[in-house]
Amino acid sequence: MDERILCFDRDKTVDVSPPASGTPVPLSWVQFYAHRTDHDVWATGNPRLCREAGIPSPREARQLLVAAGVDPVAEYDRMNTGRIDRLRLLEQLYSVTGHDDVQFVVVDDTDVTTFTDGRAWSYYQPGEFVSAVESGTLPRPDPDAVPGDTYGPPGRTDASQALLERFEQRLSG
Repeated sequence: MDERILCFDRDKTVDVSPPASGTPVPLSWVQFYAHRTDHDVWATGNPRLCREAGIPSPREARQLLVAAGVDPVAEYDRMNTGRIDRLRLLEQLYSVTGHDDVQFVVVDDTDVTTFTDGRAWSYYQPGEFVSAVESGTLPRPDPDAVPGDTYGPPGRTDASQALLERFEQRLSG
């Protein structure tokens, strides 16, 4: 597993719902990181991104924690749970499974840095993330690896199943 965990918001961040101004993150990049690299990738905003990119959300992280008998640090209600609570659920999942040293890379139109409380979260606005990738600070997606690969029809949930199964094994072991 790569030590950077990528967390993407959807609305005003990814090109399927781009910001009013500035550069959005291409959906194909999110798909590339999730399905063609060792990065763990999560949808931490609008859950439509789960279907569009074939990635899990903090809802699944919470379900894994509950199934393992761990009291989650936050509820998950897609309409009412704040971004920070979603990130804290992911942070708890990695911590409980012995991965305290990971770095969360949060790509969102809403700045989360005032809520980090010393956590290892790197925050990028969408355009900043694109610039970081283009400058080589972050791994550059292979543009030929994803086009045409839709990861199944909308609503398909097995695209992120391998990631979730890894956590099930870690929590049960």
